Amino acid sequence: MSVGTCSNSGIFGLLKNGEFLRIVRFLVVGGLATLVDLAVTVFMFQVVGTEGLSSCVLALAGLIGADCSAEAVSDTVGRYFEETVSVISFCVAFSVSFFGHSRVTFRKKGSIDVFMKLITLSVVTLCLRAGIIAMMKSCLGLYGYVPVVSAMVIVTVLSYAGSKYWVFRKAADIPVKK
Repeated sequence: MSVGTCSNSGIFGLLKNGEFLRIVRFLVVGGLATLVDLAVTVFMFQVVGTEGLSSCVLALAGLIGADCSAEAVSDTVGRYFEETVSVISFCVAFSVSFFGHSRVTFRKKGSIDVFMKLITLSVVTLCLRAGIIAMMKSCLGLYGYVPVVSAMVIVTVLSYAGSKYWVFRKAADIPVKK
């Protein structure tokens, strides 16, 4: 019987091979992307509003030659404003996440393959998060912060594992400058 020794498993393995620092970088980049998501959302609600977004949609429609009435655009934007803001803020935050995780967290080259895998993982984990929250509310009767924070923790762990073992697994390393 041997006396307890440090091995490459558990916390010692994380500390020894630099995985702990990668997890910290993952959390920092993810936190930054979350703050960007929130900032864009607040900006869209407080500064742009439905009128500003309607004007942007009309301008884009004009650029592509689509024939839209201002009233129809305004009604549609007003009806789907929250969903539209959510998509816009998700896209901006995703770009922070993509560049941050490829360059900082995993230090891999961001190819179209990596981009597509990361967006797939992001959409799946977003849906999973919503599903966990719905399940905790309907099946367990939990409301408020408990299901939201629980889902956030579960999805963060799964997102890290998916990023490490699927998204960035075969991506080319960024050369280290000497």
